[in-house]
Amino acid sequence: MRKSRVFNFFNRNLKEVLRDPILYIFCLGFPLVMLILFQIIESYAGGHTPTFALDSLLPAIVMFSYTFVMITMALLVSKDRQTFFLKRLYSSPMKSYHFILGYSLVGLLVGVGQSVICVLSGFVISLIKGIAFLPLGQIILLFVSQLPILMICVFLGVFFGTVLNDKSAPGICSVLISSAGILGGCWMPVETMAGFEVFCRFLPFYPSVYIGRIVTGATNALGGTYSFNDVAVWGLVAIFAYMILSVLCAVVAFKRDMVND
Repeated sequence: MRKSRVFNFFNRNLKEVLRDPILYIFCLGFPLVMLILFQIIESYAGGHTPTFALDSLLPAIVMFSYTFVMITMALLVSKDRQTFFLKRLYSSPMKSYHFILGYSLVGLLVGVGQSVICVLSGFVISLIKGIAFLPLGQIILLFVSQLPILMICVFLGVFFGTVLNDKSAPGICSVLISSAGILGGCWMPVETMAGFEVFCRFLPFYPSVYIGRIVTGATNALGGTYSFNDVAVWGLVAIFAYMILSVLCAVVAFKRDMVND
């Protein structure tokens, strides 16, 4: 019975997301455009920009695409609150975790779909450029390595959608989207920026990209390859700390919203 409650709510949320053009414009379209654009730039640069090489760019695009899941979830939850849809359901036998699971599972599904599309696009680009692509084992490991940052984005989306309305939530999410691209080292060689790189280690974006590049065997701007060193170890600590914090924030905020309503 409890499973059916979560499934029914998940099914409804999935239909709402699939009807929203934001999913196709930002969650799917924008990351693909950026992947293609930076590959064109890398070609014109003669392959002298390691950050834009396919094995380095792909983990960055995957991580960056997840931030659009955050804004999708924030809009979904905030609109449900503004239209009193959730208030009506609060009187049903559903518990807070039913709602949170129903929302978060949709976000996780969208994120996995983004990962698949990004990797397939990377494979097509590798065929066009005539370069080797990642074997299946590395692709699976890349997906697994990026799951924590996906969970962070999903639960942050639920959190922002719970505490903000549908007008202010996208603005806050947009700030985090821009921050993820810059502070994650997606488009620039953060490893060459000394103190700035140290600052980025304490956020979840750069460590996620760094670990993804370890999986793909990418070359950094210093001429070496990304390896599982202290940056990766402490990066994992930061990622899991933010993941736990984002889940707790979403759960506490949602429960408080249920009580207040």
